[in-house]
Amino acid sequence: MANPSRVSSSKLFNKRASSLPQHPQGVRRWGPRCCAATLPQFGLLLLCAAWLLPGLVGHAPWKGGDGEHFVQLWQLLQSGVSPQAVPTTPPLYYWVAMATAWLASPVLPLADGARLASGVFIVLALVFTARTARVLYGDGTGWAAALTLLGCMGLLVRGHELNAYTAQFASAAIMLYGLACLPRASHSGWALGGGTVLMLLAGGAAEAAWFLLLAGMLPLLLEAYRTPAARRSLFWGMGFALAMGAAWLGYLATQSIPFERVLNLQRWIGDAGQRPAFYLGLLGWYAWPAWPLAAWALYRSRRQWRAPGVVLPVGALLGLLGLYAFDAHPGEEQGLILLLPLTLLGAAGLFTLRRGAANALLWFGVMLFGFMALVFWIYWSAHDLGTPARLAARLTKLGMTRVGEFRPWALTLGLAVTLIWIVFLSRVSRSPLRPMLVWTASMTFMWVLLMALFQAPLDHRLSYASVGEVLAARVPAADCIQADQMRRQQRVLLGYHSKRQLIPADAGCRWLLLETRDRGAEPQPSPDWVEQWRGARPGDRSDQFYLYARR
Repeated sequence: MANPSRVSSSKLFNKRASSLPQHPQGVRRWGPRCCAATLPQFGLLLLCAAWLLPGLVGHAPWKGGDGEHFVQLWQLLQSGVSPQAVPTTPPLYYWVAMATAWLASPVLPLADGARLASGVFIVLALVFTARTARVLYGDGTGWAAALTLLGCMGLLVRGHELNAYTAQFASAAIMLYGLACLPRASHSGWALGGGTVLMLLAGGAAEAAWFLLLAGMLPLLLEAYRTPAARRSLFWGMGFALAMGAAWLGYLATQSIPFERVLNLQRWIGDAGQRPAFYLGLLGWYAWPAWPLAAWALYRSRRQWRAPGVVLPVGALLGLLGLYAFDAHPGEEQGLILLLPLTLLGAAGLFTLRRGAANALLWFGVMLFGFMALVFWIYWSAHDLGTPARLAARLTKLGMTRVGEFRPWALTLGLAVTLIWIVFLSRVSRSPLRPMLVWTASMTFMWVLLMALFQAPLDHRLSYASVGEVLAARVPAADCIQADQMRRQQRVLLGYHSKRQLIPADAGCRWLLLETRDRGAEPQPSPDWVEQWRGARPGDRSDQFYLYARR
C-alpha cells in the first residue's frame, strides 16, 4: 500500500489533472527512468563535480570569510589542538577540516585540503535534500531538488570557501530528511536524532531546537504523523537527540568551556545589529531561482496544503525566518539553511511549470550567463592581450598583476569550457528538468570559466601571499615580528604566508609591522625604529603595511 505522506504530496506534480493523483506513479513518469536517455546519471554527477571542484582548491585563503575561517583553523593547529579536543568555537567543521587537510596533505597545501571540508558538507546537503524530495514528492524529484539547490546563486561563492556554516547547512538537510521519514519506520528517527547532534556540534543550537519543536508539532497538523510507526520514530529520534545533547552539554561543563561560543549563542545576545528583514531581502537574489518555483508550488497546492510536502518545508522556513529576525549578527553565511526548504518546494514547483514560464527560466539563464561569459572573455583579452587598452589600464589600477602577459593555458581551458557549454546547449533534450538543468549547468559553466581565466590573478589580488613574500624576503627566518597594532586575520594570514612569527605584543623583536586602515594616514613609531618597507595587497587602497627594523 502506498505511503500516505507520499500519496498526498505527489499532488503537487500532476500536470494534467486539477486534482491529486491517488498514487505516486504520476510522479515517477517524470523521473529518471523516463529521462534515462537524455539525462544520464553519470552526466548529472559530472555536472555536480564541475560545480563543486573549481574554486574549492588552487588558491590561498582570501580576505573575508575564507580567511577568517582559515585563521580559526590555523590557530587551532598552532596551539596543538587535536581533532579530538574541543575548541572554543563550534568544532564540527574544524574537525572535518583537520581530517581533510591531513588526508590531502601529500598533494594539497593546508588551505586547499581544509577547504575540502566545505565540499564534504555541500555533498551531504545535496544527497539528503534529494532524498528528502523523493520521500515527500516521489522518486523522480531527487535530481530536481539537487539541481535546484546547486542553482541557487547564494550557494555558489559560499560553498567554495572555508565556511563553517556549511556544517550547519548539511546538518539541517539531515534533520529535514529525518522529519520527512518519520511516518515510514521506527528506525528513521535516527536521522532526526543524528542530525540534531551534528547541528549542535556545528553551532546551530537554536536551529536544532526549532526543528525538534517542529517535529513535535507535526502530529498535530498531519494525519500521517499520528501512526504508531511515526510515534516510534519520533520517540527514538527525539530521545537520542536529547540524550546526546545532554551528554555534549555535560562534557562542555566539565571542561569549563563556555556554552555561548561553542553553541553559537552570541548570535542571539544583544540587539545592536538586529535587522529583522535582512534575510527576507537577502533571499530575493540569494535563493534565486528556488523561491519563484517555491511560490508557484504553494500556489498550486493552495487547496491541498495539509500535506507533508507543504507543511514540512513551509514550517521549517517560517520558523527559521522568525528565529533569524532576532539575529544580532546577520550575514550571508547564516542564510544557507534557508535555501533547503525553498529548494524542496522549488523541486515541487518545477514539475508543474507552465511551458511559457519554463522557457522563460531557460532562456533567462542562457542569456544571463552567456552575457557574463562574454564579459569574462573581454576582461581576459584586456588582461592577457592588453586590448582594449583602457580596460587593461583599469585592471592594472585595480591591482591585477602581469597585465599584458599572455597565458596560453588559461586560453586553452577557457575555450574548452566554452565549447563544452555550447555543445551541451545544443544537445540537451526536452524534459521537465530541462529549465533547471540548463540554468544550473549555465551557472556552473560561468563559474568554471571564471576560475579558468582568472583564478591565479584573483588569488594574487585577494590573498595576503604577496605581502607574506615580502616579509619572508626581508626578515630572517629566526627573527620574530612585533605586530601589536594589527587585526587578527591579517596578522595570522601574514604569519602563515611568510612563515615568520608575528607576535601581538612587545616581546623584544628586531622587527615591527604596523597597519593603517585610513588612506593618507601613516603610523608614528618611536625613534628606535627605521622604516624598511611599506606596501599593501595589490589594488588595496585601505590596508597599508609598514615594516620597521630596530636601530
